[in-house]
Amino acid sequence: MSFPQFAFNNVKRNARAYFAYFLSSTFMVMIFFSFAVFVYHPEIGQIPMGPLKRAVLQTSEGVIFVFAIFFVLYSIGMFLKSRQREFGLLLLLGATSSQINRLVFMENMLIGAGSIVTGIAGGLLLSKLFLLCGTRMMEIRELPFYWPAGAIWLTAVSFSLLFAGISLFTLFFIRKRNVAELLQGSYRPKKEPRSSLFLTVIGGMLLAVGFLALYAGKLSPKLVLLAAATGIAATYFFYSQLSVLVIRLLKRSRKALWRGSNLLWVSELAYKMKDNARILFLVTVVTSIASMSASFVLAVDETNRKEYENNPFAIEYYSFDERHTEQELATINELLDGEGVSYRSVKVENLYRRTVHDAVPSVEIIAASRFNRLAAAMNLPEAAPDNGEAILISGPAQPSHGHMTPGDKITLDSGHTVSVTKVFEREALPFMSWASIVVVNDNSYRTIQGDAKSSVLFVYHVPEWNNGPPPGPDSPEAVIGDKLKKRLQENREPHGSSNSFSIRIWSYLNLKQAAALFSFIGIFIAFLFSVSSASFLYFKLHTELASDSRMYHALSKIGLSASEMRTSATLQIGLLFFIPIAISTVQTLIVMRPVLGTMYVYSVYKPVLIVSAAFLGAQTVYFFLVRSRYLHRLKRTMV
Repeated sequence: MSFPQFAFNNVKRNARAYFAYFLSSTFMVMIFFSFAVFVYHPEIGQIPMGPLKRAVLQTSEGVIFVFAIFFVLYSIGMFLKSRQREFGLLLLLGATSSQINRLVFMENMLIGAGSIVTGIAGGLLLSKLFLLCGTRMMEIRELPFYWPAGAIWLTAVSFSLLFAGISLFTLFFIRKRNVAELLQGSYRPKKEPRSSLFLTVIGGMLLAVGFLALYAGKLSPKLVLLAAATGIAATYFFYSQLSVLVIRLLKRSRKALWRGSNLLWVSELAYKMKDNARILFLVTVVTSIASMSASFVLAVDETNRKEYENNPFAIEYYSFDERHTEQELATINELLDGEGVSYRSVKVENLYRRTVHDAVPSVEIIAASRFNRLAAAMNLPEAAPDNGEAILISGPAQPSHGHMTPGDKITLDSGHTVSVTKVFEREALPFMSWASIVVVNDNSYRTIQGDAKSSVLFVYHVPEWNNGPPPGPDSPEAVIGDKLKKRLQENREPHGSSNSFSIRIWSYLNLKQAAALFSFIGIFIAFLFSVSSASFLYFKLHTELASDSRMYHALSKIGLSASEMRTSATLQIGLLFFIPIAISTVQTLIVMRPVLGTMYVYSVYKPVLIVSAAFLGAQTVYFFLVRSRYLHRLKRTMV
């Protein structure tokens, strides 16, 4: 038998162990290839935002490939660890270190080559479906199928180099051990893990630093990076130190410990928890990143929809240059009249003012006479404040800000002070959404205005376009809005008007299309992370299977029943699968609230809970699949 045949037979004999690794690697290759099919599609540059979509997809390719490096490295390390006794026996029988290295390299390359071929083949079979689903999710025209030679070449070369490089790197894992250590394998006795009070306190301090960085003041990119670094470090200390401390405290409660099979699984966790710290930490970080990314996309999409629904004005025209205002307004009115659209336009004069309050850092001041012409469209009552009084209309406060209530006073940077009599909060303001709206009576408005020049805004209310959810790009509002945008841009080119305009439907559709692109990418990357997390846990359990089988076999001889074995094993597997979901959900909620608040995106809890529920559902499926296989193997060892 030749050496390559020996390596091939080794792969066959370890097919049960390598199968999950092979499938997971194949899935990563297929996802990478599918994204490459999009990137290299000849018509991707001709669709709206095509260059941006291609750039984002290329970035996603890089993210998938970097993650694949860590995944393959960890997986190979786990399998080499489970085969230590086999390598020790080969060395004892006369095999040289170079032959063991050659064997491992050839086995890994066989698995890698099979994954590459199978992944590309699966991607080719599903490429038409992938293109169809992708175009539907990104809401672009359907892309025809083509022969993706560039995608095949990129995938084959990239993953060949990946498997070859990591196979060479993992050879150092074997060289560090002598024959005696390899032969012992998982039989070596474990020391009882101990937690360090110092490291536990350090973990708590890091957690506090991360929390303060997010919530203590104005958020910045540096503070976000600080919170990310301290949060990741604190997560590791939680698993490696605090979890061990919690298990030791559980062992001290004899009343709970000596009930049923608690003694068995608590004692096992006491030895396994620190061993599992790395895998739990890795799965938690991966799940948190995927949850935050998906929650961000869902939150932006939800806020975009609410902003459209809460804005009753289809067109907003901002007049900064009075010389061209009349002509451009005439263009808008002419187009709407020509299309037979029933509308009402209102001129709004307002003052932008900074304040001395954190709760309301800036305001737009409107006279009551102007506001009352808009009130019905905004679903708000008409205002009649007295001199020195004001009605406040604001969106949700940022996390670092408070809320103003009736009786509070607003001091403007001009020195004027008004007393708030009523407060109306909206999830999104219909216009001027960067500041709260303050309504005062006309006399107060003139006093506050003084010599300052007010800005002028014309809003168009079209009743027939305010019924139901946001329409699509083929709706009358979108079609007319597109015509209006083109006509205004054509008319202003000769004279260079500085006036600006906003068309509600196109602002909504543009952001929705961008969100759809990231939704498409996020779903597949989140799915990849989810499958990979389950694979990490499966590899970890498979590594421990031999030692667990010996333990349960010995315990069954002294009376351990099959049901008690199932209870103990299920609890331990369940903790591995579900603790990371719980921790990642808490981390996502803590991080996303201030981060989204800086972007005036306030829909936080619903997106996070939806994403966490999706991960929990997927993890539950993986849990039952792994549990059934694991218990089936353990049951065979019971007496």
